Amino acid sequence: MPRGDLPQPPDFTEMNAGAGVGAAEREHLMTLVGALSLAWSNNESVLIYLMMVLLRTDEVSAALVYGTLNTARARSDPVSRLTRAHVSDQDLRGEVADVLTALEKCGRVRNDLQHASYEFDAAGRPVSTRSMRVEQNRKRLSFGRVRPVDAARKAKIAEVIEELGRINQRLWALLPRLERHVNHAD
Repeated sequence: MPRGDLPQPPDFTEMNAGAGVGAAEREHLMTLVGALSLAWSNNESVLIYLMMVLLRTDEVSAALVYGTLNTARARSDPVSRLTRAHVSDQDLRGEVADVLTALEKCGRVRNDLQHASYEFDAAGRPVSTRSMRVEQNRKRLSFGRVRPVDAARKAKIAEVIEELGRINQRLWALLPRLERHVNHAD
């Protein structure tokens, strides 16, 4: 492995010495990322109940299916397909598709933050994130896209947290309608 490809390690001595200076900014970012994680979990877990209704099964069985699938996409894809298979009401089907699309869009921001390494300045303030994934475009592969942790990025995180709250309300409102539709389809 070429030695020049490794990133420079942080100056831990300097960071620890100035850690109090950046504490408020670090805590603010941690609060945003934590709130994003919580809002995401509250939405993704509702997929269990969508599966329960669409599979016409009990909560435990739906949770077993959910738990066997290990990514958000793997969990939302069966919900989408089951909706197409079992929901004849085009408006209801469209609403499920719309909410899954909105959830997926928020998931991109969540994944970007949950699967990144965080870089801090000497005072311990968050400066940027480095993606821990390989990205491919037409010309090349790249690893570790760096994005700043600035006011615009923090505002985007707060916006996604609010959107996840709206999605959660939409999911819970859809469940009884979906259940009625599936039960009357017999």
